[in-house]
Amino acid sequence: MNQLLSDDLWPTLAKLSEKHRRLWAAISYVTTTSHLEFGKGDVLVCDASEGAIKAGMTSASALRRFVSNGAKVYSFDGLHAKTLLIDNKAVIGSANLSENAGVNTCEASLLSDDPQVAALVRGFIEQARKAAKPVDEIFLKRIEAIPVVRTGKMPKRNPKRVAVGTSRLWLVSTVPLSDRISMAEADAEKRGMAKAAKNLKQSDYEIRTLRWFGKSRFRKEAKPGDLVIEVMRQKRGKRTFPQVYRAASIIHRQDSDKWTRFYLETPPDDDAYYLWNDFKSDLVRLGFKNVSPKSNRELTERATQVLACLE
Repeated sequence: MNQLLSDDLWPTLAKLSEKHRRLWAAISYVTTTSHLEFGKGDVLVCDASEGAIKAGMTSASALRRFVSNGAKVYSFDGLHAKTLLIDNKAVIGSANLSENAGVNTCEASLLSDDPQVAALVRGFIEQARKAAKPVDEIFLKRIEAIPVVRTGKMPKRNPKRVAVGTSRLWLVSTVPLSDRISMAEADAEKRGMAKAAKNLKQSDYEIRTLRWFGKSRFRKEAKPGDLVIEVMRQKRGKRTFPQVYRAASIIHRQDSDKWTRFYLETPPDDDAYYLWNDFKSDLVRLGFKNVSPKSNRELTERATQVLACLE
């Protein structure tokens, strides 16, 4: 689903977020709480610098409400992004979180449930959050004391930049992990699961793990935000049955000298799989050559088309 929103931007997003599980946003200026309600578990990165507060471009009272609701709010001086993640739906556009946006201005924002777009937006917001300052009680009291003088002028920009990442799509081949390895590494996996759980976009989603060893591009380069299509090779008697699972997002990476574990976010009870021969036919049709159930390779160049095959 890809939808372009303009005059219906905030009414659509307000309705979409009514029963949200997770709301993440990097929106430069925030002056209203009527469109979106940030609460516990939500993240908002905005420009709450002295210049933005003084010019009336960001409201201290709006941020106070969100923090009181339990949201994690951050200030990034010079932020001009307008990106939003409502559960698994991403928004990229032109509108600030204000009453005037879409009323006295003409806005355009793309609403998409493409998992690769959502992963990119999530990665950008996370990078912006790490580069920003937490809006805590001390921060709020300071900006609440700043007199607002609406000049209409943009505050001075901060030279700080956020690197825009690339969400990659990987096809990986796996086999069931032996009981011996599972037991030996149970404590390490438990620690990794605890960290991964903090990165779940939706609270009812589950976490699946992949353990990787040896030298490969996947182990070396795969990162949180990337998508993984797993081909599990299950052995039944003397025959092997490859099962293809829908793409899942990496939400945590755990490294040791001997192995790397990737923690994937999956919908609850997502045990449905596709037959390898059917999936291979789709890959061949899309121009991929020399693919087998044992392939470990990147499919980013035609990611959207590949993902559509598994819907």
